[in-house]
Amino acid sequence: MFFIILGLLFRIIHLQSIEKNDPTFYSLPSGTDMVTYDAQAQDILKGKHPAPYYYCPLYSYFLSFIYFFFGHNLYIARLIQMLLGVFTCLFIYFIANIVFGSRIALISLFLSIIYDMFLIHEGLILLESFSVFLNTASLFFILRLEKERKLKNIILSGLFLGLSALTRATALFFLPFILLWMLKSSRLKASGSRLIRFAFLCLITFLTISPATIMNYIASKKFILISTNGPVNLWIGNNEKANGRYLQPLPSHNLEKRLEEIGDRAYIEEVLRFIKEKPKKFIALLLTKFFFFWDNYEDINNVNYGQVKGYSPLLKLPFFIGFGVIAPLAFLGICLSFRRNALLLHLFFLSYIIILIAFFVTGRHRLVVVPVMVIFSSFAISWIYDKVKEAEYKKLAFSFFPLLLGIILGWKNDIYANFVPIIYQDGFHIKEEKEITIKDTSEEWRGQNCLVLNRGTKCKKEIVIEEDLLKFKEISLKFKYGTLPNTIVELKINESPSSAIDFPYTKGLINPYTCFVDKGILKNGVNSFVFEVKEGTLAIPYDTTYTFGRSYEFRDGDFKKIKKGEFLVELSLKK
Repeated sequence: MFFIILGLLFRIIHLQSIEKNDPTFYSLPSGTDMVTYDAQAQDILKGKHPAPYYYCPLYSYFLSFIYFFFGHNLYIARLIQMLLGVFTCLFIYFIANIVFGSRIALISLFLSIIYDMFLIHEGLILLESFSVFLNTASLFFILRLEKERKLKNIILSGLFLGLSALTRATALFFLPFILLWMLKSSRLKASGSRLIRFAFLCLITFLTISPATIMNYIASKKFILISTNGPVNLWIGNNEKANGRYLQPLPSHNLEKRLEEIGDRAYIEEVLRFIKEKPKKFIALLLTKFFFFWDNYEDINNVNYGQVKGYSPLLKLPFFIGFGVIAPLAFLGICLSFRRNALLLHLFFLSYIIILIAFFVTGRHRLVVVPVMVIFSSFAISWIYDKVKEAEYKKLAFSFFPLLLGIILGWKNDIYANFVPIIYQDGFHIKEEKEITIKDTSEEWRGQNCLVLNRGTKCKKEIVIEEDLLKFKEISLKFKYGTLPNTIVELKINESPSSAIDFPYTKGLINPYTCFVDKGILKNGVNSFVFEVKEGTLAIPYDTTYTFGRSYEFRDGDFKKIKKGEFLVELSLKK
């Protein structure tokens, strides 16, 4: 009971903090799924159903249900999600108790309460926390079939699995794994045919889904089980320009033509062509996505996690943990628990890692498998404690290797990042046919942090040029920024006279900016670029992947290096 009260208290504190500090709490950030879900929910109340459904529809109907009783109240919507989050923690406890016993269940409950991404997503108008709740509930009721082979457990299992699929259709991929578990489980042999029970579970699942299927048919006169975005998402994750994350390229002329001819099947056709023509690249892409799954990094997809943590002082406390802690322990727990009665948890994990790698990997999409990873992490902690207590050091030594592998999988980029400033002392000089880009940052905005500069404050970025500047016709400075209205910044390059930039208001977004630089004011070696705010507010994002020590904040009368990371500032040299 103490842990439940603690989890509820954490959620109330977090909710109050983000309401007070987050400027997008009541004005959702434009261009995100949050705006889409919110708008669909309001349309549903007006009788406008978004069928045929592009997104899985349940979350929008869930929001509309809240709006029906409480009005368009984003505070209440987030509060209800946080209450469901407490129940998610309870379901994690119940699942762990069934599979591993009460001690591991308590550890799982505690870890779920201090897992930061659960709190963050429960405070967002996104479907992830709702999906995690439904999936965890379905897993709990499926597990109960072993102990209580009652009709109500089959009905509840199918109901929650169907609701999960209406939130994210990938939940249906778990069905064949449930059948495998039923066939393998010795505890299910005693009561009737397992195939009949599985068939009834499927019946309840698809009956739960059927209203969406019917609505889709009425709207389009086509059979669409749940939503239409499956083919395009498969293509986004598997094409020549795919990087393993959510990155939607522009369709080729041929693909556009085929879309007009055969519709969304063209996306599947394009994926099959990619696999057939470039199998090695496809396999390399699958491996990249596998490594992305284990990475401790939470990539930006509709939400800047660094900013959310900045709005909530609670999440800055040192005992809150992230994926980087859970993943290595879960990897160890998975390896150690194969001989335990944990087959369904292993199959659940396997089904979701397969479906994520088949599409693309983001922090949002892998959240659904974290409850099971928390349980495996708890098993690993309990196992290590027992072996230390029993002085079984040989077994502890054996466990070191999977734990080390899990740490490498989760932290490989951070480990490598420590060596990058030594290997590339002058930063990255990326050479293309007619252009060289000089920068100190990665391809991703890791850390998702910004240095906020108000009137009279400034920062400095140093860039090392080793090229012959006379060989280039055009040089431009590129950087990312965010501003409030009426922001004017002076840019001073080396010792040249400063130039004023009147930035447009970015409306809470981080935008790119490019300005041309006279190569006469640049030099070989270290070049300094000083940004000083004359009016308004400027946010300069910095990437925490690598630290070269060439980004500075002006404070206490002098420029001082930021502790970790580099500003997203780069030079482009064109021939």
